[in-house]
Amino acid sequence: MSKSLAERLQEKLEGQTAEIAALTDSELKKLSAHVQSSLDEELSDIRIVIDRHLGGIANDLPVLKWTLFGTWAALIVSLMLTGFLLWRSTQATPPPIAPEPFETFQSEGQTYLLVPNGAEAARCTNRSGQEQVCLRLPMEN
Repeated sequence: MSKSLAERLQEKLEGQTAEIAALTDSELKKLSAHVQSSLDEELSDIRIVIDRHLGGIANDLPVLKWTLFGTWAALIVSLMLTGFLLWRSTQATPPPIAPEPFETFQSEGQTYLLVPNGAEAARCTNRSGQEQVCLRLPMEN
């Protein structure tokens, strides 16, 4: 029995289809292997770059930490100084004890005030209403 032309063509077509499928599978495996190796190389290069940058960042962190610490310390000190100066500006200035300069001398562990020329003894009343001895200083010209 001889096969008909259609059967022979069908068999030939099936054989060629199987051959094409085998070639396609082989080419796809080669292409997949090539893409995989290319991706591995690129990922390796990216990892190297990331590691290099992370190492640089890690080296800069202590400097950044101390810079931030110094900035905060300066800010806190300046705020404390500002608060102190504001507090001092609200305090009443005590009146001067006496006009300067008065001469003093020491003798036997005691300090004595020299009364300026032209000063006169007087009786004064202090803030609490008590009388005490005081000096009337000469007018300065």
